Amino acid sequence: MTTTAEEVNRRELGEHFRGAVNDYPDVMAECLSILRIYNLTPADLFYKYEAFLMSRPSGLRAKLSVLTLDTLRELRTEIQREQQAKVVANMASATHSAATPSTSGSKNVAVGVKKGKGNMTDIGGFLEGLHTPSRPTKPRPSSSSSRPQPGLNHSGSPAGSAFTPSGNDHLLTPQRASPIAIGDNISASSYRPGPSNLSASAYLQTPLAKGSGDLLTPGSPTSPAGSPTLTPQLGQPFHLRPQPHSLVETLNPHLSDTRSGIPSDSRSRVVLSSTTDPKQWNYRYMFEKISQRSEALDDLIDDYAEQIKDAYGITELGDPHFVSEESIYTVGRILSPPTDSSKATSSSLYLESSRLIGAGKRVALRFLDPSQLKVRGGAPGVRGFGLFPGCLACVKGRNGGGGAFVVEEVLLPAPSALAQSPAAELLDFQHGDRLKGQAISMMTAAGPFTLEDDFSYAPLEALVQVALDERPDVLILLGPFVDSNHPAITSGAVLQTPTEIFRDQVSRRLQRIVDTSPNTVIILIPSVRDIVSRHMAYPQSMLDKEVLGLSKRVRLLPNPCTFSINEILVAVSTVDVLFHLRKEELYQRAQEAEPDPQQLTEVKDAMANLIRHVLGQRSFYPIFPPPEQHAAEVNLDVTHYPLLKMDGPAPDIMILPSKLKHFSKIVDSTLVVNPAYLARPHSAGTFAKITLHPTPKEQLMESDVGEDAMLEHQVYDRARSEIWRI
Repeated sequence: MTTTAEEVNRRELGEHFRGAVNDYPDVMAECLSILRIYNLTPADLFYKYEAFLMSRPSGLRAKLSVLTLDTLRELRTEIQREQQAKVVANMASATHSAATPSTSGSKNVAVGVKKGKGNMTDIGGFLEGLHTPSRPTKPRPSSSSSRPQPGLNHSGSPAGSAFTPSGNDHLLTPQRASPIAIGDNISASSYRPGPSNLSASAYLQTPLAKGSGDLLTPGSPTSPAGSPTLTPQLGQPFHLRPQPHSLVETLNPHLSDTRSGIPSDSRSRVVLSSTTDPKQWNYRYMFEKISQRSEALDDLIDDYAEQIKDAYGITELGDPHFVSEESIYTVGRILSPPTDSSKATSSSLYLESSRLIGAGKRVALRFLDPSQLKVRGGAPGVRGFGLFPGCLACVKGRNGGGGAFVVEEVLLPAPSALAQSPAAELLDFQHGDRLKGQAISMMTAAGPFTLEDDFSYAPLEALVQVALDERPDVLILLGPFVDSNHPAITSGAVLQTPTEIFRDQVSRRLQRIVDTSPNTVIILIPSVRDIVSRHMAYPQSMLDKEVLGLSKRVRLLPNPCTFSINEILVAVSTVDVLFHLRKEELYQRAQEAEPDPQQLTEVKDAMANLIRHVLGQRSFYPIFPPPEQHAAEVNLDVTHYPLLKMDGPAPDIMILPSKLKHFSKIVDSTLVVNPAYLARPHSAGTFAKITLHPTPKEQLMESDVGEDAMLEHQVYDRARSEIWRI
């Protein structure tokens, strides 16, 4: 497929499926893969998707109405069955006319294999038309010389095997056919997700390639004997990836980048500081009490109420359950009962009060018409607001006695104060003996660090090589490091323990960085999906340095965490909160109560709105309860909600890895970076580089600025952020 044809397909897919494919690169890649394999047009795929939905029950139809990667894989299987049935119908008639009866009078059936309806054969590489009967049928030999050996069919293959050499004229054994020809016409940059090569499904029983060299990467801890058989993926090998280590996008490109790295003979140029108390994070999870959960949720509402009162000068909050003819302000948590659709609607929301404000009761919410509904405190030009389950909200309205609180105005939370430091401290950090006016270089990447095709950790090796060449001041690595969702882990196809895998694949490579660039500060933050972590709840404790064989120079921090690099405040979380918010958010249009006269056009930036939820709610994970289909990715411990709060000033840099498209944005004076994942299921991913330039020395030494004067860090104005393809 030429590049022009692929671009046409991308455009037509966007016209049919809109944001479901445009906003999710993995969904777009899966759609392109289906078009290539089954020779379909985007319109054909759209019609098949609609027919696929109509053939499902109403309850399941609502769940599948959102085009996700899992839904596409089910649709792929459906299309595979349709095309298989067509081919089988054609081959059945051809086989019937071409086949000649055996001289022995026996049927041409493999020993131990029974054919399904319509003379089903294994077209497309699946075994759905073949099954093993409870009692194998044995062919009658025509002579003693042709008597089969016990346990073998006529070809010498084990009894029950559905595959024999194609040269056997006596048995019509079905032959495996690849669903797509693998040749030079495959696009080098195409991403083709498909069934995992480590799946224990009955569909995959015999490898397409011969020899273990085609199946396993040298040094991989995957077992070829005690595990399901591996098949080559349609994706290219990692070392043949297109455009390795290439720049994808840049924020603040007018600032210069730095590639000189830390001099080998110098000391560390940055100071890492954190107020994290390990004792707070090493809690016992799965011991929550209902009363403790209730108190934790209740305290969040009361704390948010105090923030709103301070920001807007509100003296009193009312009870939304009281019938009143006058409008009141009240604060509560947004709740959404389960619905048939994937998202809540504005007419199905409830407001839950705290015990202090409204005795903990819940009341239905009803919003005025968008032309009358007001929003106050939002970003200029947004003209609306987003709500989601667990969102803390301040609303103005009244309960007229109809059993619902009619909302007239929504007050959005004010942004947190920006981080500040004394001028003398900034001067020492940026122009002292350590940095001497030079820029700080940071590098961050998020796991998984290996493809699903193998366990060689080739993407991590490539990242380590970049770090060795550039020697950044700070290297931040985010889990999962040994992913519990990796097909080799879920199927048990590994020969090593998770700790041994981490030592061999991660610790050994990080030691090379420590030896070559000892002044690079390496920071590791775990993920809930990390099987090497003894703490599987969120908030999550740090990894165990001694058990994992890490160097003493490697710093381990919890998930989530806030720490400082010199004066710069950095906030990090490995849970995909942006994707969960995108799935759960309900956007309500409204008029601005105090419109900006200079902002005449509407501003549409959905990703910035999601980030404002995190910053405004002052929580790394403001959703409650977590989405049912993604709850296992969070394992939220409600009683330890205080560890998820972002108290104090707003972070200068916030790193939120997500399966959504990579980006670097300035939102409310905070630099927010989504480096995406270093390794996708079958292709290379991306990582981020951040260059932090110092504030001009003259500006810090101005006569009107005293040494004790507090100055904002203004990282948004002096940071260059780059997204790189690994």
